[in-house]
Amino acid sequence: MPLIIPKELIVEDVLERENIFTMRDSSAKEQDIRPLSVAIVNLMPKKEETELQLLRMLSNTALQINIDLVRMESYNPANSDLKRLKAFYKTYDDIKDNKYDAMIITGAPIELVAYEKIKYWEELKTIFEFAKENVFSTMFICWSAQAALRYYYDIEHKVADEKIFGVFEFDKLKDNKIIKGFDDTFLIPTSRHTYVDEKDLEDISDLEVLAARSDTGVSLATTKDHRFIFNFGHWEYDRETLHNEYIRDLAKSKKINIPLNYYKDNDPNKDIKMKWRSSGNLFFSNWLNYCVYQETPFAIETIKGKSVSKFGGSSLKDAGQFAKVKKIIFSKNDRDVIVVSAPGRRFSEDTKVTDELIGLSQKNNKIEELNQIIKSLEENLELQKVYRDTQLEKIRSRFFSIAKDLRLESFWDEELKYVFDEIENSTDKDFIVSRGEFLNAKILAKYLEYDFIDAKDLIIFDVNGKVNLEKSTDAIKSKIGENKKAVVPGFYGRNTNGDIVTFTRGGSDYTGSLIAYALDSKVYENWTDVNGIMTSDPKSDPHAKTIDKLNYSELKEIIEKGAEVYQGDAINPVKKKNITIKILNTNEPENSGTIIKD
Repeated sequence: MPLIIPKELIVEDVLERENIFTMRDSSAKEQDIRPLSVAIVNLMPKKEETELQLLRMLSNTALQINIDLVRMESYNPANSDLKRLKAFYKTYDDIKDNKYDAMIITGAPIELVAYEKIKYWEELKTIFEFAKENVFSTMFICWSAQAALRYYYDIEHKVADEKIFGVFEFDKLKDNKIIKGFDDTFLIPTSRHTYVDEKDLEDISDLEVLAARSDTGVSLATTKDHRFIFNFGHWEYDRETLHNEYIRDLAKSKKINIPLNYYKDNDPNKDIKMKWRSSGNLFFSNWLNYCVYQETPFAIETIKGKSVSKFGGSSLKDAGQFAKVKKIIFSKNDRDVIVVSAPGRRFSEDTKVTDELIGLSQKNNKIEELNQIIKSLEENLELQKVYRDTQLEKIRSRFFSIAKDLRLESFWDEELKYVFDEIENSTDKDFIVSRGEFLNAKILAKYLEYDFIDAKDLIIFDVNGKVNLEKSTDAIKSKIGENKKAVVPGFYGRNTNGDIVTFTRGGSDYTGSLIAYALDSKVYENWTDVNGIMTSDPKSDPHAKTIDKLNYSELKEIIEKGAEVYQGDAINPVKKKNITIKILNTNEPENSGTIIKD
């Protein structure tokens, strides 16, 4: 299938001589298929050379690809023709309203310059931010991979003792679809003065390192969702590229070693041994096929970077779990909307807060009944009050303990302790039962420094007690749009009179599902205390195994058989938009869990 490139682009003639099929963009528009839309942000001084190298790599698939070339408007390299750049390249202002299936951001020979002193650093940060929201998968090459890790994860590169220069052999550290079909060892051309230490990536659960050496640092890494690919090498290099760089540096009297494992017998007077082309072609093909084509939405305008993450009661049962949740949330930039359940059991004899609140609600209603009974029952009434007060204090102490351990005592005095006065004086069961999620969400929002958004302002029930999907969607878009980072209590909403209405048990799943639907999320994460959906109860069966993947129908069947793995009603909103559900373990965030998707 062809590459779609601008009319009269100079490299078109070269590609055609190499039997690489190209198509004018005017012709592509007449075809009844949607090509992949790929942007190449070219930071290299010699634009044409880099264009040609990358277009060669992108041509080795059966996919039709529409190419946009992008340049930095804030900097014009001396050895590139400005007239040509303006003719064939777009700027950020030209693309800012676009969506792309994929983007490549090249390296640049500036790794020894401090980021803040680079002329186009602010513009590049804008591109990085654009990629989060508007590009399905972005590949960063060499220096831009280092810059992206600095921007997204605050990881600094290190300066090597001598230039990392040559064709290096790497062991495949783990299986990953982007290196599917690779041999156990493979070669990558490399040319840089800096590196990223593999140890600096170990604590980031969102990242996987696929290739690294002690003398080169990380050479290939990816986010687990493959939205970001960090490629520190140069598979796109031609046969002569390292040679030309070597000769250039010698001519400038620079200290430069012979490129390692490049010339026959490591003798620059002998032939060049090209040993990386097959793995490079496979790498780019895998990226486009497995990470882009098979995953990107057909309607490209629906690409979004935000996700909704729900944390169950077991994930937020005490202050220690809050700390784990905070680490998980901050390990990935796009965890913007957090849905929480009330605190779960801390140990086997413990009770869930919602169970306590249900009991508290029952006692409050019992108290109200007894107030109507004759004076002969006043003694029983007092006993119920004592039980109620004991239960209320138990719940109050539990939440205060969490707030105190998180050093939020002042916040407790300002906003939280008054909630218990409302609980004590209420006979509304739904209101009382909902306060577990409400208080947990309040504390987590304060702890994360996110905005708190009450679920009663988002989830709206009709007069028949059913969720009004249209009104709820409008409310979610409006409120979440105003608060990019937000914590939302699960399990409840409000009716047309403004009164609290709760879902059935496990209803926080439904809350998260509705928010994911409204925000057109790609992924809905559901965090709990097991490694996904299991073949049997791991508490009674030591041989229970995690089910890696299910479709919605299979999930529904499991639920109907009695498994308490996911709230049944919560399937419908995500199923309507084919949003991927991930069942994940808060205590083992590195585990891939169970993926549910048709």
